[in-house]
Order: sequence, then C-alpha cells, then structure tokens
Amino acid sequence: MRALTPIAFLSFLALSPFNVMADTGALKPGPETSVAPKAVWPVRTLSATEAQADVALMRRSLEAIHPGLYRRTSKAQMDRAFAALDQRVKHPIETTELYRLISLVLVDIRCNHTKAEQPADLEAWRNANPSHLPFRFQIVAGKMIVVGTDPAQQGLSVGAEVTHINGRKVSELIATLGAYVPIDGQTSWSRATGLADDSDLMGSDFDHFYPYVFGLPHQFVLRFKSDGHARAQTTVQRPLSFKAWRSLTWPGPAFRANFSETTTWRMLDADTAVLKVATFVNYRKPVNASAFYDQIFAKIKESGAKHLIIDLRENGGGSSHVTYGLADFLAQKPYVWNKAISYKALRYGDLPNFIDTWGDREAIFHAPLDQFNKTAQGYEEIPANAPEELLPRSPAANAFGGRVTLLTSPENGSGSTMLIAKLRDLGRVSLVGGKSGGSGDGPTAGRIFTVKLPNSGIKLRVPNAFNHMQVQSFEPRGGVTPDLFGGSPD
Repeated sequence: MRALTPIAFLSFLALSPFNVMADTGALKPGPETSVAPKAVWPVRTLSATEAQADVALMRRSLEAIHPGLYRRTSKAQMDRAFAALDQRVKHPIETTELYRLISLVLVDIRCNHTKAEQPADLEAWRNANPSHLPFRFQIVAGKMIVVGTDPAQQGLSVGAEVTHINGRKVSELIATLGAYVPIDGQTSWSRATGLADDSDLMGSDFDHFYPYVFGLPHQFVLRFKSDGHARAQTTVQRPLSFKAWRSLTWPGPAFRANFSETTTWRMLDADTAVLKVATFVNYRKPVNASAFYDQIFAKIKESGAKHLIIDLRENGGGSSHVTYGLADFLAQKPYVWNKAISYKALRYGDLPNFIDTWGDREAIFHAPLDQFNKTAQGYEEIPANAPEELLPRSPAANAFGGRVTLLTSPENGSGSTMLIAKLRDLGRVSLVGGKSGGSGDGPTAGRIFTVKLPNSGIKLRVPNAFNHMQVQSFEPRGGVTPDLFGGSPD
C-alpha cells in the first residue's frame, strides 16, 4: 500500500512585531527566574504515615478492581513500580510530588482509562490562576506548531514553531512530559495528541503536568520560528488560568464537547457524503443516539449518495451506546459487538467507601453472582443477563449500503478504536489516515471507579471491566493500522 504524506492545514500568518526580540542564542530570563514560589498555590505536605496510607489504598484498589493491571505490563514490573513509590513515601512528601509520582506509576499500566486526577484544591486554584501556556498547539512530526494564541498578548502567530520554553528545548519537554501521558498498550504514536488535547485532565497533558514536573511558571519565555523570518525570535508571555486557556482558538472540538453538538454531515459532491463525529460522549448533554443517527442517515439515503466518508479523526471515544449505535447504520448483516465482558472481582470489601461512580451502587457492588460465569481470571457476564454489547444486533432501517471510507488518526482511542476495529472486521470500511490509539481487541473500561485517596485528595480513575471485542484479529501492541495514510476529504 502506497504511503501518502499527511496534509497539514495550518495558516502561517505574519508575525506581530510587538513584544518580540531577535534571538541570538541564549534565552533570558531562564527557567530559574520564571518559576513562581510554591506558596502561591495550595501545596500541602503529607506526613510519611499519611502518604503511606494513600499509596497502600491505591495499590489495594488497583489489585482488587483493575481487570487489565497485568495485561500490558508484567506483575514483576508493576511490583517494582509500587516498591519504588513505597520507598519514596517513607518520608514526608508534598501533595504535588505525590501526584506526579502516582501519575507515573499509573502510566506503567498502559491503560488510557487509568489515570490520576489532581486534588480538588489544586484543580480549583489552577482553574482561576495562571499555570497554562498562552497558546494552543499541535505536535506535527515532533514539532510544536501554534494553532491558537492569546489575543491579549502579542508575539506569537498561528503557524509559528515553538522550539524552546523557559530555556528548555521543546523536543526535550515533549519527551519528558510525554512520559506522563496514559496510553493503551504500546501506542506511543498517540502520546502527541494527548499532550496537545485531553478532555479528561486540564485541557492538554502538556499544560496539566508542566507545573508538577518543572514548577509553577510565572512567565513563559518562548523561542520560536515564524514563516517569513530567517532568524529565530523570542517573546515573553504571561501564563493563563485554565478558565482563560479554554477560550483560546482550537481547530478541534471544544473542551469536553458533546456528541450532538459536534456531529455534522454534508454532501462533498453529487455521489459522496461526509459525516463527521468528533466525539461519542453523550452523558453530559444526552440525546437519543439512534434517533439522532436515523435523521442523518435518512437524509443521506434521500441524497442518493453512493459513498460515505466518516471523519473520526478527532474522536477519542465516549459513550458505548453511541459507538455501536453508529455501527448499526453501517452494518449489512447482524453482528455482535463484544464477545465477552470480564471483571476481576464483583465484591470489593471496604473499597466502596472510597469509590464514587455513576449508576445504582447496590446493583454495582452487590450484583447477583449467578449472573456471571466464574473464570480463572475473575468473572464474565452471562449474555442472557448482560448489556446489549453481548447480544446480537441488526442493521438499522436506514443503514447505508454504499461504499464507506473511515478517516482515522492517533487521537482515536477507546470507543472510536472499537468502532474502527469492528467495521473493519465486518468488511465495511476502507481506513484512511493515521494509526489509531486504543486497542482493537477492546479496552479495559466499563464503569470507571473514582477512588479518592483521603489524605492527599488525589483521585484515581480505575476501570472495572475488560471489553473483549468480537473481532477475528487485532494488533497485539494496540491501535489499528489504516489501509492508506492520507489527509482531509476537503
């Protein structure tokens, strides 16, 4: 298969002359003078006893609940990671440092649904106080390209390449902060998208983790290259609060966007329709997904389109019923979404006292054992009593019967990768774009348990189920490789 160079659609605008200096090499002020004192944000120091109790609860929760704890990483490797953390908390530790170290341990699990949320006091402070970059970016071929700037500050323009931040090379920052980005399996190619855009944490993993690794900045000294300028330049800009950062221009869906608000379709030409679904998230502003799709596909059928391009490049996943709901409008024969849903445990001792999640807690923590088959790894749902993921599904009345092309990218994960894998398995799509993240054989997801560590206030997102996809083959390292590497349908 011939590989095509991806097309980058970036506007390279003329650089504003204000607040910009020609760069002669060294950056001043450097990182030493650009870090704010810790006292400006609510950092607390935990005693060794408090920290040890939180770490012990973290490990106990993961070992009791997580069905994929040793799926991608061996028990010996995880034991070493836990032991290193145990060693560190033999002494007092600040909440910021504990959060950083816990995040690194969770990354070792290689599950994008397993991550730590910062303590509520730190998150509230960062929402209202400056700690974020004053621009949005995408990482293209390892380069940080500006795609949105702060209109209140001049110096950067869209299309500029930022090469240094506070005296550090961007390439080194990407490598260092990339180590904190949770990914599924060995899908290292998906880390760049998480650094630039992550709806789970504070907008982008680069911004989220920067203060925890390098300290809270009171300014950003930026070295950059701009189209039309032979020499590199430097600008000094103010950090933004997370609240202000969310208003920056971004070419993708808004932070924590919803399915109904970001799903659109249009005719590309007389024979080709384009359906864009930027997210499957449907729990913040829910709609009837099947009815929503039906209206769209009825119009596509009426248009007489023979070819449907589905653009999932910005879709990281979301609600399962929205995901397989779309498959219903593309399938040409009955199918089953999952072959199994497995759990490590169904009873969790006293852990529910520390767990927050959605749904009926009685049904979740006291589910009848006779609705599950006991296995060597834990429990599996019995299809007769299981969610619809395990039951046969039929094509929708307005299902599209023509040719289907699916656009993919490294931003795909979780539910979007499940859909990509299922549609390929059904022989319904040609895949064009970038290699996805996620797992073609299914993620460790299900219901996400939020375990609160009481002393630090750190919250752990721990999935309780392994969704085994009903596919004939998959890539064991994770992700799905497209049939053709390409760009935009426009």
